[in-house]
Amino acid sequence: MKRKIISLLKWSKEREQNYVKVNLLFIFIFLNIWDFVVNRAIFNGMVLGVLMFGPAIFLWIVGTVRAAALITLISIFEFVVMAVFIAEGFELGGIGSTLKSIFWLPYLVMAGFNSFWGLKIYSKYRERKGVSI
Repeated sequence: MKRKIISLLKWSKEREQNYVKVNLLFIFIFLNIWDFVVNRAIFNGMVLGVLMFGPAIFLWIVGTVRAAALITLISIFEFVVMAVFIAEGFELGGIGSTLKSIFWLPYLVMAGFNSFWGLKIYSKYRERKGVSI
């Protein structure tokens, strides 16, 4: 168990194993800094990040192709929801509420990265398997 935890924290040469680490760094480091800069509060952004990206982290740990496909579906949904939040914020508030709309931008970017990485893994799997639609 201890070796498994240590192996999760070390950077590996395979990209797929580092996606868990990137998501954890995003949640625990970047979102706390981002939330403090934008709202002058700590932990609110991290809690929201854990709720949004916690299932993706769990599925990255599982590491199967089905998990990557599920990560892709979840992340595409999150990406669309965040894009709607940002677009509605600009539409309803105009330029005056850019800070409130831009608050969601890192969540949008991370959801986009997760969906891209999931699609990349799934497409490699389909390519190796040789199955076409």
